[in-house]
Amino acid sequence: MTGKLVRIRKTTMGMKKEFPTEDYDFGIAIQPEDCEDAIVRILHCSPSLKEGDSVARGDVIGSTIRSRYFNYWTGPHYHIELMRLDSFPRSTRSYQLTLPFRFESKKIEELPSSVEFLIDTVSEDFIAGYPKGLSHTTIDGYTGLSGICNGKDVVGILDGGLSHYKHGGVIGHTNSIEGSIIGLQEVPVGTIERSLTGSSFFLRNPSLSSSLDGKELRGLSCFIYPKHYVKHGIPRLLLIPKSYGEFVGQFSEGDMCQLRIDSANNTIKAE
Repeated sequence: MTGKLVRIRKTTMGMKKEFPTEDYDFGIAIQPEDCEDAIVRILHCSPSLKEGDSVARGDVIGSTIRSRYFNYWTGPHYHIELMRLDSFPRSTRSYQLTLPFRFESKKIEELPSSVEFLIDTVSEDFIAGYPKGLSHTTIDGYTGLSGICNGKDVVGILDGGLSHYKHGGVIGHTNSIEGSIIGLQEVPVGTIERSLTGSSFFLRNPSLSSSLDGKELRGLSCFIYPKHYVKHGIPRLLLIPKSYGEFVGQFSEGDMCQLRIDSANNTIKAE
């Protein structure tokens, strides 16, 4: 994208957290040179440029920060949205995007609830690793855990925190039916709220329970991954501890553990 940086908004964040964060958050508005009706808003990025600077595709505009608006399992990242310039200060005025993904549903039979999990990295925030035996799906070169509709059909890729967030999505799931049950393996995780172009949106209901070698987890973070985060055809999965730093000293890189996923009514909740 080529354009001009037209607005920077600096915000003082609230109380410090138990994990490292920055003191300020930022919003950046870039006006594309070929579009006068919308700006690109970038959040959680400390700018290295100033208002009025020109930008071209591939230019460095800043660095990601760790915001206090999120919890410990959310690492440094940025949000990108399209909106009108006069909506820049608001959080709910961005345009809905159309995703270029489509997946033809297919039947699935074997869905184990307990699988081997190879640990790749251990941090205070999460364990990253690879589950051997969970159903996964690839769409246009991107891979993630399968979203399974009504316990029998793979309909796309799960995107969301199970079950530490209130909602999530299924990438590639089009023409979904409101009220359908979405699951991970045979465990229900949500109910379809609405169908979007290239995806569907679900609300958490019910929750799931997960454990690693018998140790209860707060949840599983599921993403849609490029090839870099896929090993032997298996997409990476993040395991979230019940409390910050809990995994350190208990698990190590290279450990082969047992990951279990079950239904639950009393999963630890986080908004």
